Amino acid sequence: MRRFLRRLLVAWVILVVSVVFTTCATPQGRAAVRTALFIPQVLPGIPIKPQEWVTRDPVWQQVTYLKADGVGTADLYLPGGSGEHSAVLFFLGVVTDPPREDERVVALAEGLARAGMVVMLPWLDTQEQQRLSIDDIDHLVNAFQYLRGLDRVDPDRVGMGGICTGASMATVAAQDDRIRDNVKFVNFFAGYYDMFDYVRAMGSRSRFGDDYVAPWETDELPLKVLRYHLIDGVSDSEDRELLTNIFYQEEERDDDLASLETPEAVAAYRLLKGAPHAEVDQLVEQLSSETKELMRRISPSTNVDKLKARILIMHDRDDRLVPSEESGRFARALGEQNVYYTEFSFFQKQIQVHVDEGGGVGPLDYTREAWKLFLHMYNIMRDVS
Repeated sequence: MRRFLRRLLVAWVILVVSVVFTTCATPQGRAAVRTALFIPQVLPGIPIKPQEWVTRDPVWQQVTYLKADGVGTADLYLPGGSGEHSAVLFFLGVVTDPPREDERVVALAEGLARAGMVVMLPWLDTQEQQRLSIDDIDHLVNAFQYLRGLDRVDPDRVGMGGICTGASMATVAAQDDRIRDNVKFVNFFAGYYDMFDYVRAMGSRSRFGDDYVAPWETDELPLKVLRYHLIDGVSDSEDRELLTNIFYQEEERDDDLASLETPEAVAAYRLLKGAPHAEVDQLVEQLSSETKELMRRISPSTNVDKLKARILIMHDRDDRLVPSEESGRFARALGEQNVYYTEFSFFQKQIQVHVDEGGGVGPLDYTREAWKLFLHMYNIMRDVS
């Protein structure tokens, strides 16, 4: 028994020493420590923030960068101290309120900066206008090039990321020939993969897979974005004016649908009102060529084969802005190689990244989902170590 206990003690000492050595001496260990410190920083359910005890305060700057139509603005978060660091261009996409002061956004940016990453948050006019623009892709490419050229940034360790429409637009930008060879990773958080499928989901208020269709409670924000683009894309001015009066001025009459002259206007009307899932394919096909071309160009699915970055996908199953099936389709299109996919069930209730909803999460579920977040973020930290 004594011999066994001595051997057990020796084994335990070796294990402890090995863990300490691995943590301190290898990139994987350092990445694990940085991730473990980062997680409490962004989870409001954890009141203790140990990352703040052992890291310097990040430095915030407002910066400008050149883009095709003028000058862009962005918030830049730098790790305290000096030296080169990995970096991420993070795009929030369409927003409801000016998010610069949003404590969730600040906590994310500061947490990443404390973990050793330079964080750049570009702000585009279209975000508060709640619309999507092809020009935004070029703006994101310009912002990425600016970030990669900063003195504090290691140009070989720069990635992109985003939330919701911002994730999708960042992914399209990462496919651009000007930067696709230089994008180390893309963190795709709750974005859409194919805008045509996303419009089908919003138009039918349903989520769907290969062999099922289920009701989907859709948030008002994506419906606002859909309304703007479907009406703006109608080519007939009288139809466009009538749709504007119906959906913006709330001047609806019983004969409004019969008054619309063009099939594309009728399709826009029915999608905005909500149509059966069995009919949305035909309605989407009847949309104007201008609308469909925009949808094609802002879909990550269009040029998915051009992606060279490692893709990390995360989505909440209860998301009301984008159904999680969109991320599932993206992951399947990429295959198992060069992709890491995490599906959560607590962001809506705990982090409230999309919608301010109440409700708690049980300790067991919270721990399990926090562990998923740890593994997801560790994959990012490890790749840029």
